This record gives sequence, structure tokens and C-alpha cells, in this order.
Amino acid sequence: MIIEQIRREHGYMVRLLAILKKKLTALQDEKPINYSLVKEIVDYLCSYSEKTHHPKEDILYQYYIEHYGAKNQLQGNTMQDLEADHVALAKRSHEFMDIVDMILQDAVVPQDVFMAQLESFIKAQKTHLDLEEKEILPVISDTFTTHDWQVVEARWDQPGEDPVFGDTIADQYKQLAQRVRQAD
Repeated sequence: MIIEQIRREHGYMVRLLAILKKKLTALQDEKPINYSLVKEIVDYLCSYSEKTHHPKEDILYQYYIEHYGAKNQLQGNTMQDLEADHVALAKRSHEFMDIVDMILQDAVVPQDVFMAQLESFIKAQKTHLDLEEKEILPVISDTFTTHDWQVVEARWDQPGEDPVFGDTIADQYKQLAQRVRQAD
């Protein structure tokens, strides 16, 4: 079911954010980190979220707003805000990716600036995930009928395998997939 896919993907994202948090801690302890791994994580969060994860959520949220938003205005407004939040997260992720790319191209980026950006990136991602997991998805789960789930499932017609956590790993994420499997 689509909600299980979304929750599973949230779990994957939390695992990746934990890796980024460890990288931040290493930098704070003045230890070197693997910036190419950071890039793979941010790239995955950008591309998979924008192409697969957020569009899937947007279908769910739009359906809720269309069918239940008028009855529960507070939640309806919050769900409408999530689409804008997805756009803002994408913008922030690409801006952070640009900084990582600069470092990988040997541009001088002050360590404190990078650490502040990394911390901000992690916090924004985690705040968004927490909102969805703790406030939005429980409301949807409690509200939707079997028919609602069937309609939403029918609207999502993009089968696709996760390029890091699926059976087939995309070439650009080989290092990341290996790192994630080591952590298991």
C-alpha cells in the first residue's frame, strides 16, 4: 500500500540523515570526512524525493484535501502547506548540493560555513519527516476508507525501484548502498 511505501522511504531517509549527522559530528571533532559520500546522500535525497517520494505524498495529500479538507480545516491547511514545503526542501537541497560540489571541485568553503549548512540541511529534512510521520500520516490513516486507499493507489502509476535500497543499485549510488549495508 502507498502509505507503507511512504513510511518505508521515510525510514530510509532517517538512516541517511543519521549518516550525515555522524559526518557532522566528525567535522565538529576536526576529523576528515568522505565528501563524495555526502554528495551521494544529498543527491539521492534530492532526486528520489523530487521524482518519486514527494509526488507520491502529494497525491495522498491532495486526495485528503479534496475529500476531507473542508471537514478538518486545520489538517487540510497543513497538508496544503506540505506541497510548498516539498518545493522549499528541493530548493534547499539543491543549494546544499552546490556547496558539496564546490568542495569536491576544490573550492575553498570555510569549514564552519559547511558545518552550519550541513546542520541546517539535516534539521530541515528531519523536521519535515517528523511532521509527516507524527501529524499528517496518522490523520490520513485514521480517516481514509478502503475506497480512499484504492483511489489513491490507482492515481500512483509510477512503479519504480529505489536506486539505493532496492534490489538493483544505481551506479551513482554504489558507495552509498555499500555504506548503508555496512550499517545494518
